[in-house]
Amino acid sequence: MDWRAIDLHGAASISRVVNVFEIRDMRGIPWTKYKIKVLEEASGGFLAVANVCVKNANGTPDGEAGLGQTEVEAIQDLITRLGEKLNSRKDWRDEDFEWTDPQDF
Repeated sequence: MDWRAIDLHGAASISRVVNVFEIRDMRGIPWTKYKIKVLEEASGGFLAVANVCVKNANGTPDGEAGLGQTEVEAIQDLITRLGEKLNSRKDWRDEDFEWTDPQDF
């Protein structure tokens, strides 16, 4: 049986973790690395989420994610978005980021 056909008994949706990547980045992220988890959605697309978010001017995490029709497209989309954001400043501080609970990764 294909995992997309699992009876969810009323649950809203299902996705599958297809990979976790570790990215080393020296531009300003505290501890110089972060992780990206790539999920395959039952609809067929892919979603990439990082274990760190950049906070906006109001102090709210941006919730950036990558989307794609393939695993590689999704991770590239997210890395591009994060890279552009990190390149927009040079004076990053620890308080400019919010980290996901380690148990989520």
